[in-house]
Amino acid sequence: MANFLAFIELLFNGVVPVAFISFFGFYLGKTNIFSYEDAKTILKFVGMVAVPAMSADIVLSIDFLSIDLTLYFLYFWSEIFVYLLGFLTAKLLFRVGLKEAILIGAASAFANHVLYVYPITLLEFTSDKINPVINIMAMDVLLLSITILLLDFVSTKDISVGELLKKQMFNPPLIGLGIGFLIITIPFDPPKGIGRIFEFISTAAAPCALFALGIILSIRIDKNQLKLGLVVSFFRLVVHPLVAFIIIILTGGYEVDSARTTLMVAAAPVGLMAFTFAPKYKVRSEAIAISIFWTLIGSLFLIPFVGIMKM
Repeated sequence: MANFLAFIELLFNGVVPVAFISFFGFYLGKTNIFSYEDAKTILKFVGMVAVPAMSADIVLSIDFLSIDLTLYFLYFWSEIFVYLLGFLTAKLLFRVGLKEAILIGAASAFANHVLYVYPITLLEFTSDKINPVINIMAMDVLLLSITILLLDFVSTKDISVGELLKKQMFNPPLIGLGIGFLIITIPFDPPKGIGRIFEFISTAAAPCALFALGIILSIRIDKNQLKLGLVVSFFRLVVHPLVAFIIIILTGGYEVDSARTTLMVAAAPVGLMAFTFAPKYKVRSEAIAISIFWTLIGSLFLIPFVGIMKM
């Protein structure tokens, strides 16, 4: 009971500032102080500046010697399953464009581990339980980079493979990953201030994206986007946790306790990255914004359950 109350308190402490930032953006959008174009500008900063810094900061936090590749790849397959399910549902049932379907797949699969699960694990778990979360964060940056590559490919007609790969030199998450790996491979310890630069900038990613989320939610949303957002929420909070549990626990043979934080990632809300890059590719972001809102609420009850469940 004490553990359950601790989780509830922790999540409420996380949800209140998140809700306030989004509500503030919603209010300023409704009163026309901030417009949809303003939200796009904010998201441009997040995608082009804060995300690369966050990617580098994640790489600098990885303990490469402790990576459990088996556990990660089991989670990876659950993520790919939900990604494809979201993509196919958006494309075949909701008849959205190819770029929007790709981002719906990403929203269905990518969790908000940075804002939710990681802070919880830092307070409640030992380092061996925290490392899987950091590993998933790093690999999701790589999957996000692949998502952006796909978006670049379908956005540009008659582009050659060489031109496409050259364009990826300006892929924001890849830039951050490259900088991070460059720093950890240099033969001497860099000044601590270098790492703090990335940490400082990356902290702007979540609040700015959540503020823009509130602005976009203040705009009238059509029924198709509303329904699609609810479907993404279902994939994120019901399908992904179940698939991850089946693959990791029932098929992979892991004990719940040893894979608990990985399962918590599967139960986390929709991540902000798909939402962040939607304006850049001229994709409607209302469905993703709705799914972020609903899964933030749903995870308030789901993550504590995963955190204390036993088998």
